[in-house]
Amino acid sequence: MRRVKDTQTLDIFEVPEPVVPMPGSGNYAAQVSELVGIVMKDCPVDRYEVAAQMSRLSGDDVSKHMLDAWSSPARSDHNIPFYRIPLLEEVCQSHVFTDWIVHLRGGRVAYGREALAAEYGKLARVQERVNADLRKLKKLMGEDQ
Repeated sequence: MRRVKDTQTLDIFEVPEPVVPMPGSGNYAAQVSELVGIVMKDCPVDRYEVAAQMSRLSGDDVSKHMLDAWSSPARSDHNIPFYRIPLLEEVCQSHVFTDWIVHLRGGRVAYGREALAAEYGKLARVQERVNADLRKLKKLMGEDQ
């Protein structure tokens, strides 16, 4: 029986690297439109409600038609303004853009408990190093017991 390589599970030990765009490949307009479409598709409320909430929270008028234009790859000349992305993610309870940008820059994002667990692990490693250094100092001082 032949083993099939698992391509779905992320390697937690793989070090992320930034995407290095080739000349002419750094225009992300179509990708941004597709990402808006993904966010809107996975959003728990409809586009009318997204527009209403974005308008309410920003104090500016955001219409359903603007959302339609931002999510259309055929209208990539009407991309969502960067300053609207955090608001769209907030209203749609999404991290799609944040994850995408961090991926492009060679990173990974942790949210909620995952972020706390990462910080806990980091501090535990620091504590282990400090404890090892303290043991070495005690040994040098002749107080090893």
